[in-house]
Amino acid sequence: MLDEILVDEFITTKAENHPPFATTIDYEAESRKRDEATKRWAELTAADRGKFNNRLEKYHSDEGVIDLKAPSVSSSKNYYLLQREIAARISAESLFEPLPIDELHFESALMELIENIENVAHIKELYKLRKRTVGNSKNAGISSEDAGRLKNCMRQGRELYLSGKLGSLMVKPLNFFYSLTAYAYAIVILNNPIRYSLDGLPGSHGINYLPDGAKTQFGGDMPHGTFSDLFAAFPTVLLRNHQFEITQDCKESLIEFYRTRTTVSPGTLLSMIPELREYYKLITGRNSRAHPLELSITNDTRTVKWEFQIGDGELRPPVDGVEKEFEGFNVYERHGKIIVAVPGSDAHRIRACIYSDARGRFWYIENPFFPIVLPEVCVHFLLSNSFSNIMRYSPDRWGNILLNEADSNVSLIARKYLSAFENKFPFLVLRSISRFQPYVAT
Repeated sequence: MLDEILVDEFITTKAENHPPFATTIDYEAESRKRDEATKRWAELTAADRGKFNNRLEKYHSDEGVIDLKAPSVSSSKNYYLLQREIAARISAESLFEPLPIDELHFESALMELIENIENVAHIKELYKLRKRTVGNSKNAGISSEDAGRLKNCMRQGRELYLSGKLGSLMVKPLNFFYSLTAYAYAIVILNNPIRYSLDGLPGSHGINYLPDGAKTQFGGDMPHGTFSDLFAAFPTVLLRNHQFEITQDCKESLIEFYRTRTTVSPGTLLSMIPELREYYKLITGRNSRAHPLELSITNDTRTVKWEFQIGDGELRPPVDGVEKEFEGFNVYERHGKIIVAVPGSDAHRIRACIYSDARGRFWYIENPFFPIVLPEVCVHFLLSNSFSNIMRYSPDRWGNILLNEADSNVSLIARKYLSAFENKFPFLVLRSISRFQPYVAT
């Protein structure tokens, strides 16, 4: 099992299990059709209504109006809500402000911000802030009771994180995974456009752990659960630091997630972590999938453009992968980097996997799962689950890893990952549920 942690292997298979989003019915058009039929019904005479036994439902049926509350329509309604939420996020001015943190005291400052969220009134405000359509529609919002339940999830997540941070390496993975799980509930309710209460969430983790090779399966025909809801909490991805802001449309990624079962080894996921870039190459002999990404603004005679500069001048990702993720935009090489020019008005159309480190620097990630784009917090969910399962089901081998009595490379990468996760975790939480986008100021 120890060597298998470093294996870079992933398999995708077409499979699905009642996906929550479907395009089989145009829900918006059917809603208009129903409203128009209802207006006509109001104008009918009593005699005309009698032809339908004075039943509006029969009139709708005869007029070809479908029942929008039927179970078969729910996934099409979800897709309509998804599209509406994405459109609102792309068009709206961002309300999530970059927040510089003093690098000398950033750990305590981040924990103060995290604890500050644990307030019922503040959680109700965040619900309306983060959900641009559901949270701001008439009579929408989250009740004080539900906000109080989310507060408890956040508090449990914070205390589990602190227990893991201060506790032994032997049990860190389990503390960290369940801390992230507790916060995942808050991330889902505050961001997922089709989840409104903890009562509606499935009870499983939403992933399948395979002890043979320590692999994880997600998406496709896996049971819906915390992970699938967490993934769907990112219909858009916000790329935000003190200089730049891009809201990326992830609708295609969400649809494909529920059509494709993915089986992946820890080594593949570890290759996607920017903080492990140098260690990953040193230990495995393979290049990391994380590449530095610089953004700049250029102007031509007609429009303002974002210029994506991918690579460090020596190592860069394959051009064909970049071309797929920036389809329709000009991709070329310059000074050892891959350059992509994207008009500002079209920036939401990119389909790249881009993460941000503690200092707010962007990283382009070679995406093994394209067109599925895993948000960074989802990668950590999968990795922390993998390590916690190794810890629980093979405590003897986990002990050998920690005591450096097995493969020293495995020991080093496991320790380094847990350290990187420990430092990155507060940033991931705050960027996912608060009104801030914190970064360590240099």
